[in-house]
Amino acid sequence: MEWNGVEWSGKEWIGIEWSAMEWSGMDWSGMELCGLEWSGMEWSGVEWIGLEWNGMEWNGIEWSVVEWSGMEWNRMDWNGKEWSGMGWSGVEWDGVEWNGMEWSGMDWKGMDSSGLECNGIKWSSVKLKKMEWNGVECNGMQWSAMERSGVEWNGVEWNGLDLSGMESNVMELNETEWNGDVWSGVEWNGMQRSGMEWNGTK
Repeated sequence: MEWNGVEWSGKEWIGIEWSAMEWSGMDWSGMELCGLEWSGMEWSGVEWIGLEWNGMEWNGIEWSVVEWSGMEWNRMDWNGKEWSGMGWSGVEWDGVEWNGMEWSGMDWKGMDSSGLECNGIKWSSVKLKKMEWNGVECNGMQWSAMERSGVEWNGVEWNGLDLSGMESNVMELNETEWNGDVWSGVEWNGMQRSGMEWNGTK
């Protein structure tokens, strides 16, 4: 399936349920998702295999009370993405698996990840290269039972990141490599890191 040059501007996807879907080998190149509102969505058992999201603009997107349960994002390539002005308020990512993903040259400017819950997430063999997270706010965010194995964060810049009131409970960072990272002006106010294991982390 190819969705090239598709423009989803001003769309409202409210109360949609996508269960046991499989999106394999899809190409979402040059898409614009402007002013999109996904409220009360449930994506259960979804598989996104070999997806390409090149040159996508996710400006002003609001994902309210979205639940992604048991999702697998395998061999995905998110190169040159710009997630500007996104609001991830009240989003729940439960039991999500991101295997063999590569996020290269991504720019997450002015993102608001307030009230985001990432429960039971597994990041295996994920590569985050030359990413910029500028002015990102992660207030009241909860990462519970998170496992990141074999993750590489190369050349990541976390400028002006606000991690106030963030909770990282029972997190495991095994064989994680943080090479050339720049954490400028990061605020870790009231952050709770309980039961964290940093095994083989560099």
